[in-house]
Amino acid sequence: MNILLISPGLSKKYNDNYHAYHHMCNLGDNILAITQRTNINKGGRGEISPELEIDGNLTIYRLFKTFKQQKSFLRNFFIYFKIKKILLKFKPDVIFCEELSNMMLAIKIKKDFNIPIVLRVEFAFNENYPYRIMSRALKYLKNRLTGDYLSILVGNAIWKSACKYSDAVISCYFGDLPKLHGLKNNSFHYVPWPTYCPKIMDVGNRVKKRAIFIGSFDRHKNLKELEITLPLLFQYTPLQEFWIVGTGDDLDVVDKLKALHPDKIRHIKSLPREECLELIRDSYFTYSPAIRGGWGFVGDSWAMRTPVVVTQNHYNFQDGIDSIVTTPYQIVDRINKLYNDSDWFDDISNGGYARYIKNHTAESVADNFHNICISVLNEN
Repeated sequence: MNILLISPGLSKKYNDNYHAYHHMCNLGDNILAITQRTNINKGGRGEISPELEIDGNLTIYRLFKTFKQQKSFLRNFFIYFKIKKILLKFKPDVIFCEELSNMMLAIKIKKDFNIPIVLRVEFAFNENYPYRIMSRALKYLKNRLTGDYLSILVGNAIWKSACKYSDAVISCYFGDLPKLHGLKNNSFHYVPWPTYCPKIMDVGNRVKKRAIFIGSFDRHKNLKELEITLPLLFQYTPLQEFWIVGTGDDLDVVDKLKALHPDKIRHIKSLPREECLELIRDSYFTYSPAIRGGWGFVGDSWAMRTPVVVTQNHYNFQDGIDSIVTTPYQIVDRINKLYNDSDWFDDISNGGYARYIKNHTAESVADNFHNICISVLNEN
């Protein structure tokens, strides 16, 4: 099967998805990817990948310099002749389109080559988060008179149009299942975010007094919650160190915490992936303040057998089985139980690892993607 992958970014160094697609190639698929060259690391710095990269049956053409260029109608228009020339030689059987922003190019190729589209999104359109569907462009429609109304109207139209042209839709968000099944004439799937873990030692030196959060500080991470919970945990539990790796919009929250607890808060803007995994492995638990998303960090925690603590059940967490689902005002009791009950600690760490092996490895996600593409081809 020849798969044309249109991706916002694809790099072995930065993207867990890369390893899922590489495993699809191990299953016998040929993948040609079209993407952009600039990768933004956790520290906010841009690094450039080569324009052409070949890794076995995975060939990557980075024809755009930035993701902004890749979303541009004019840039797509001027570069389409080059794309079409590449595809005429590759002869794709199916388009695997990551994110709605790439659907403009995917639909053009679908019409020219008469092949199906599998659309994969992190989230289906949600009226409570209307601006995500086209990055922040829809915010220009917001004003005092209409509020979010026009953005919701346009966002819904974009989402339904994308579903109309897609032969299958995949969401990484478990909560989308009821919404996805409500749309007609499409095949809808939930496939969780992949987690790729390079080979590092399974057993390190777990620091019992330390916990950690790793992730970008975006609107889906409620870092302000840490201003409530961390002082309570420092005062009433054995926790004495909290590490934060990442940067973004709410950096002021981290600065406030560092000022209040200079000896207990450790902030690092960016670290190599292996070092992040080692920090997770060696911490007593991880704590995610995510409202939704943030599943890369969750998957890494499960893979490292480190208990995950969350205050929003946005990922079908199983409380007491694969994670601890609590509230800011109950978190002290739950963390103390984690410290005082070693059997419960082991149950949660083993339950999270079992969920990682079953659903979140690059291999298991790749198997799902491969089977969905096969199913779409058989139906067309």
